[in-house]
Amino acid sequence: MERRERTVLVAIGANVILILLRFILAGVSGSLGLRANAWHSLADIFVSGMVYLGLVIGRNGSLKFSKIATSLERVIALFVSVFIFYMGVELFSEAIKGEGVELKYLPVAAIGAFLGIVICYFMARYKIYVGRETKSPSMVADGYHSKMDMYCSLAVLVGLVGSLFGMASLDKIAAMVVVVFIFLAAYEIFTSNLKALLSKKTLSESVDHLHLEPSSKPRAMIVISIVSLFIAGYLFSGVYYVAWDEQGIVRRFGKVTQKNVLPGLHYRLPYPIEKIDLIKVENIRRLEVGPNILLTGDTNLINVKITVHYKISDAIQYLLGIKKPIKLISDIASSSIRQVVGERGIDYILTTGKSEVEGATKQLLQEVLNENNSGIKIVNLQLMKMVPPEDVIGAFQDVASAREDKITYINEAQSY
Repeated sequence: MERRERTVLVAIGANVILILLRFILAGVSGSLGLRANAWHSLADIFVSGMVYLGLVIGRNGSLKFSKIATSLERVIALFVSVFIFYMGVELFSEAIKGEGVELKYLPVAAIGAFLGIVICYFMARYKIYVGRETKSPSMVADGYHSKMDMYCSLAVLVGLVGSLFGMASLDKIAAMVVVVFIFLAAYEIFTSNLKALLSKKTLSESVDHLHLEPSSKPRAMIVISIVSLFIAGYLFSGVYYVAWDEQGIVRRFGKVTQKNVLPGLHYRLPYPIEKIDLIKVENIRRLEVGPNILLTGDTNLINVKITVHYKISDAIQYLLGIKKPIKLISDIASSSIRQVVGERGIDYILTTGKSEVEGATKQLLQEVLNENNSGIKIVNLQLMKMVPPEDVIGAFQDVASAREDKITYINEAQSY
């Protein structure tokens, strides 16, 4: 057995350990990122197996046997690549679901993820070293593939550490990063095997091209790097933060998928697939209405100005049920105060009826807002100004003075 073959077998054994470790930790913790990373390692072990078979057949097999083995291996590889791609789609679908899973045993999972990074690092260094010593491009390329697995593991570790500090959505972000690498691995396996199958090359002749070493095609790598950066930037544009006084609502193509996103760092699908609306539900807002000249129940005119204090009680109704909330509150408040004032006399309003008018107007305003499914709660309503019109204010002052004089004269007469 050659040194290259022993190296590949060691790498396959290490990958088996990684796969078992990641699947076990994913099952215990519920981490989607670890599960995605385990499937990516499964793609790696298949690629390493192809490299090993290519080396063995190239060393021992006859030309006829090599061609038969190659054809069979290529067909199997095509089916495996489709299966790997399907698992990537399944993981991607699970990652974009609105429902989150509470992660458990995060410290243990984080330690396991770190151990996976260490294994991937030394395995990559070992493959690259042996590949260069034995002048095997396939071995060197397989080593660079292990480096990519290490970067995936690093993303998963970041997601787990973020979950430890309350940023639960980082695990989904890490899973989506790994899913991208799964898609790339499936694409690489499928295209390389399909081309080799059509060209009828033996496995030993084409195995060196199973991976792309970064230095082999610099222009292609530059293009791939630029495209990857754009894709990564687009994916990470879905990261958002919900403040302590906010409530997040996620909509996918207009349909609400998450109704009450709690404060913290979260992830959604990038625009235009999903959109996040942040509603400040804890803030008390202030709106002035008026001044309006209203007609009282005894056919007098009065100038009224009110202030409405309100807050959002239902973020979804507030966001989707009404278009112009400020105009709605202003119009309904004006209508409510007009109705309340129109049922009462001016003397009562100007003297002892202020509190009762405020309470009746607030109640009527809240009832109409509820009927319109506005998601708005009236906290307080105050009469800031309640005076007769300027043109007749002098006459009202004379009437008020006469009323006071009347009371004074009556009191003086009763004292004798």
